[in-house]
Amino acid sequence: MSAADITISKSAGATGQKINAICIGSGRFLRSVLVPLLSSHAKPCVFQTRGRTFLDSFKDNGNVDNNTPKLLTYPVDTVEFDGTTTTSDIEIYAAGTLGTADGRSQLMDNLVSQINSLTVIGVGVTEAGLQNATNQCMLDLTELLFKVYTRMSAATDILQCPNPNNGKICIINTDNVPNNGDVIRDHVMQNGRDIYSDD
Repeated sequence: MSAADITISKSAGATGQKINAICIGSGRFLRSVLVPLLSSHAKPCVFQTRGRTFLDSFKDNGNVDNNTPKLLTYPVDTVEFDGTTTTSDIEIYAAGTLGTADGRSQLMDNLVSQINSLTVIGVGVTEAGLQNATNQCMLDLTELLFKVYTRMSAATDILQCPNPNNGKICIINTDNVPNNGDVIRDHVMQNGRDIYSDD
């Protein structure tokens, strides 16, 4: 499936229902470390926070023919201990942008309502993205978590988290911020109180 602000690989199912890991941000460290790890045992998607260069790169490199996506892969170079460089093609299952209303809707409304399980949310939004709770990246993460929580709380829904420890979703951050887990939790909790306390 392909729309202006999202491309979903044919490997992800017709509506992306097989995706089970979501990454917010598309920086180099997230793309070269976290996404390859996730791709080795999960089906991740990557949403750029503002622009669309990562999304457009799939059209530019031939992964999308006439708006029909093939496998979505991008190259990652690894410098080995002996100094040689190996290049691996990393597969993801969707690419999109949160920088437009359509892109946000594609993730928050469409994709989240279709996936069957979610194990990991990767966050790589730079130090500036973690600066305060009202930063758009933290608002996006809070909204995503609220929509996932709402689906998991519904008695008739099938969205599951197969992780051990009571099925809690793991949030992994790749930004160079001291105590980044505490920072993100504090921002999300503040946004939850400010935005969703009546829900």
